[in-house]
Amino acid sequence: MVKNIDMPLVIQQLELMVRIILAGVCGGAIGYERESRKKTAGLRTHVIVAVSAALMIVLSKYGFNDVLGQYVRVDPSRIAAGTVTAIGFLGSGIIFSRNKNVSGVTTSAGIWATLGVGMAVGAGMYVIGIATTVIVVLVEIFIGRGGKLSHIMKQVYQIAVEYTPSETNNTKIAEIVKNELESNYKCKILRFQTRRKEECIRLEVMVRTAKGSELMQLAKLVEKYSEIEKISI
Repeated sequence: MVKNIDMPLVIQQLELMVRIILAGVCGGAIGYERESRKKTAGLRTHVIVAVSAALMIVLSKYGFNDVLGQYVRVDPSRIAAGTVTAIGFLGSGIIFSRNKNVSGVTTSAGIWATLGVGMAVGAGMYVIGIATTVIVVLVEIFIGRGGKLSHIMKQVYQIAVEYTPSETNNTKIAEIVKNELESNYKCKILRFQTRRKEECIRLEVMVRTAKGSELMQLAKLVEKYSEIEKISI
């Protein structure tokens, strides 16, 4: 039985298994950063995507060698192309909108990048796969929302203020909120509108600022002005 073992084939498959494991490690590095930020897709998702991508590219390159012949031809890029298309369903499921704010785009892009990393490592392009992993992780750590350099990166935020209208405060509250955003949080106002919501006035403001982490302090306006009932960001 031992004599019938095709050692070159075994060695080749062990090498391919190492590629898949390395792809999982690279995907895990990206996923760990996402999970540390309490994102929807974390360590497990990214590892599975990377491992699956590596498996698909390995299968695409080497899985049909035993059927190749004079009348049989295969395109090794077809499975890879199909994998890139298929990942769109997973990525789009992570993106969702709440209060006119879109979130999950960075994590979705990270999953797409993880797919590419897995495919690169599975194809034997180790340096490219590892280098891409490092780039993606550094981007998410330093310039993502809440990253190390997020204090200089301006983000867009949707702020809603609900207050009880009266003859004296119809414009007062709106001016207070506007001045607060511009002076204290250095916000650039992109949209400023009001609409009636039952017995309240709802003020909706879209701003761009690098001080997004400090916007939560707007909640103090609820205590300071009795007319304000609710502030959401």
